[in-house]
Amino acid sequence: MLEIVWHSLTRRWVQSLATVISVAVSVGMLFALYRLYAGASLGLDEGARRLGADLLVVPGNTPIEPETLLFTGAPTNIYMRRELEQKIAELPGVRRTSAQFFAQTLNETCCSLSGATRLIGFDPGTDWSVQAWGTGQRDRVLHANQIVVGAGVEGVAGNKAYILGQALQVVTVLQATGTSLDYSVLMPIEAVRALSRTIPYLRVPLGKGNDPADFISAVLVETDQRADKDAVAAAIERIGDLRVIKASDVLGSIKQQMRVSFLIMLGGGLLAALAAIVQLFARFSSLPWDRKGEWGLYRALGATRGDLKRLILGEAAVLTGAGVTVGLSLGGVLGLLAHAWLQGQRAFPFIEASWSKTGLAIVVTGAAFGLVALVAAWWPARQSGRIAPSSAMAMGDID
Repeated sequence: MLEIVWHSLTRRWVQSLATVISVAVSVGMLFALYRLYAGASLGLDEGARRLGADLLVVPGNTPIEPETLLFTGAPTNIYMRRELEQKIAELPGVRRTSAQFFAQTLNETCCSLSGATRLIGFDPGTDWSVQAWGTGQRDRVLHANQIVVGAGVEGVAGNKAYILGQALQVVTVLQATGTSLDYSVLMPIEAVRALSRTIPYLRVPLGKGNDPADFISAVLVETDQRADKDAVAAAIERIGDLRVIKASDVLGSIKQQMRVSFLIMLGGGLLAALAAIVQLFARFSSLPWDRKGEWGLYRALGATRGDLKRLILGEAAVLTGAGVTVGLSLGGVLGLLAHAWLQGQRAFPFIEASWSKTGLAIVVTGAAFGLVALVAAWWPARQSGRIAPSSAMAMGDID
């Protein structure tokens, strides 16, 4: 039976190839879109969980957009007076705060990391999240010569890294978080300030004669559970020239933009799937008229009605199976290329979906197109059993 199915398909290789390609294109588009949407959703959700703060306070003249600061890891030298943290901590509705100090590596021989990379100095005395991710233990404190690197940082060899001329020990590499931490190096705040004192380029944004110890770059703020975050943010901005970034608002805006973009792309994928389904139905609905003579000959040679039904269903299974297999492979490659591009651009938080979820998507896709092929082949398979060998061979393939 398989030999007959294969012979039947290869005799009509143009039609067969067109059907396989249409199924493959639609499956590939839908599978790639699923991987991208799932990865982006996971990245945003993990980013919200790992950010660990309700508000992020930065200087009012910060030149970059909030989503860029939160998610891209772009090196940013922004500074404000350190006493502002205390003023923020004293505001009603603020539960706790923690300061950070930013610097950056240089794309020179002093640094082994690939390209300029953000250095985030965190305060071990007040930090409630970064240190736990880096060491795995909240009671373990990083030393001045120890660092934690993000999952997306390149240029780390073994447990050593050279930053601004100093050899530092890599304690661990963070798991992907979907935030700027993936492209940052974490150190105790005083260690980053000490490095900044040694590089004239990093001292320029602080102003001539200023000591890094008197400055911070950002303040993480966790509000009381019942506090109005908007009211707290407004109170912080009244302290001085400060900019308050509400993580929930940024994440919500990005999610909305993502949904709109993916809905547009999903529309294209569904149109491609509809075209493939129409082609499957058109291909098999014409069989009772186009192949009467062939089926009559099979009946005359002893084929039963069940044999003809299995022949038609076998052709549908081979065409759909080939299209789904090629399409899943194509979608996987497109997903990997898109993931690599997003990582290179650092434009979007992205975490690969688990193997179990990806496997479920593969099973659902295969089952859906298999069901469509079964429905498309059901009517011609049913009609094939009504053909009388003598009349079919006398009439030929077309009445």
